[in-house]
Amino acid sequence: MKARVAILFLLVAASLQAAGPKQLTVLFTSDMHARVLPYDDVRQRPGKGSIAQVATLVQRVRGEARNVLVLDGGDAIQGTPQAHYALTTELGDGTDPTIAAMNLVGYDAAVLGNHEFNFGLDVLRRSLAQSRFPWLAANLQGGATEKLLTGGELLLTRDGVRIAILGLTNPNIPHWDPPSHLGSLGFGDPVAVARERVPLLRKRADLVVVVLHAGFERDLKTGEPDGTDYENFASRVAEVPGVDLLLTGHTHEDIAPQKLGDTIVAQPGRWAELVTRVDLTLEKRQGRWQIADWKGANLPTAKEVAAPAVVASVQKLQERVATELGRTVGELGAPLVMGGVPTADDPTEDLIHTVQLAVTGAQLSLAAPLTGAKLEVPAGPLPVRMLHGLYPYPNTLVMVQVTGAQVKDILEHAVRGWQGLDCARPQGCTLLRDPRLPYYNYDTLQGATYLVNPLAPAGQRVRDIRVGCTPIDPAATYTMAVNSYRGVGGGNYPHLPTAPRLKEVDRPMVELLVEYFERTGKVTPTVDDNWAFTIPLAEAVAPPAAAPMS
Repeated sequence: MKARVAILFLLVAASLQAAGPKQLTVLFTSDMHARVLPYDDVRQRPGKGSIAQVATLVQRVRGEARNVLVLDGGDAIQGTPQAHYALTTELGDGTDPTIAAMNLVGYDAAVLGNHEFNFGLDVLRRSLAQSRFPWLAANLQGGATEKLLTGGELLLTRDGVRIAILGLTNPNIPHWDPPSHLGSLGFGDPVAVARERVPLLRKRADLVVVVLHAGFERDLKTGEPDGTDYENFASRVAEVPGVDLLLTGHTHEDIAPQKLGDTIVAQPGRWAELVTRVDLTLEKRQGRWQIADWKGANLPTAKEVAAPAVVASVQKLQERVATELGRTVGELGAPLVMGGVPTADDPTEDLIHTVQLAVTGAQLSLAAPLTGAKLEVPAGPLPVRMLHGLYPYPNTLVMVQVTGAQVKDILEHAVRGWQGLDCARPQGCTLLRDPRLPYYNYDTLQGATYLVNPLAPAGQRVRDIRVGCTPIDPAATYTMAVNSYRGVGGGNYPHLPTAPRLKEVDRPMVELLVEYFERTGKVTPTVDDNWAFTIPLAEAVAPPAAAPMS
């Protein structure tokens, strides 16, 4: 009799425990950009975050919480010299260091970001094949044809709670990577896919989590559009009924977990500097588990100890990369200051122009500042690492044919971000720029001379364009060198995506820069003052309250 009572008591207790509240902790990273180690290889100093530190944080949380889900929002495998050499040169052994590190962390799923495609499909296939967790992109079309090991959604169960994870990538990838990197892939509207898939997932799961490689196109407090709805979709996805948790990326913003309508939303910045943590309390209601309470925060990783297993996984590769980065490839005859948006002809951009013109043989060259933070390079021997600082993106080159009228349109687009003057400081007027427009969208042109009046109406700011000593002919055609990002529509520059392509140089610009210095020997950065503003300026800045740039 006593035995029967004891068994009955245990069954009742188990039933009550199953029906009682459950806890689920979601950890999320995004835009880690291959920061496996907490070290800046270009500046040779410690970094503020890394996957190795994420691993330590995740391990600690797993020790604290019973049910932990670990997700990533993409832009993982590209972004450091280590990744460049591992994936595109013989310094690597075929192993993707980022994937190896993420395997050690123990991710449950990740979503493809736009930078996953920077190295082309062969590299991406190899990287995904090494992953011990699934990669998702429900709006990716043709993945099976291109033999990409991806899915659209993931269903799993934790402690009896059914969880659906829907992955969505950015549909603008064809405007940022050349066709040769994408094959027959297509990219659908993530909002439409979410509206189609979420109701179906709602029937199969207690909790629906959407991971989206895009940011918010509206101010989270006011709901006002910020003009980025062509590439950011998070506000619209958050409005889709049935989404419990929306985890975002792409725009590198620190958005702590918060409610947007009925949906919990968040974004964890960039470079593995933050991990989003959301703790959910779930109660059984009407036959399914629902969120009864929640709390969340973006946790910094800077003070975390780098996980020894992750450090060891890349130690040999890092030694080889350090040797290559320290190799002298030429000499600078004068100091070079990189970073920021210049308000006069700039030797750093002119150096990029020089290489683009030399490699393609074009008449004109279009290029932008590609480093946001200041980086000073002294005169003297030039190590390879500084060229990675000068050109941190894996862009290739194309030469297109444009008319004189199109050149004018392209330049007007390049100067559209100026917003006014601040002349209160004694050292001169400061030109204010649109905080929503990234620094790498302020291109300059080489091979022509021109003037810019930043106070004229947008579309009427560029004047006196001359090629040689001759005013540009609107009907004549000219050859122009641009990087692959611009060539397919990056930055929404007009005409370039549809312009006739005369030549493609499918090699990363940093390799072309290395070869230029090896061939030339000593290079003295100079400017020819081929363009200027019509008023004297001290510098270009974004207003103090500017949002972080992507």
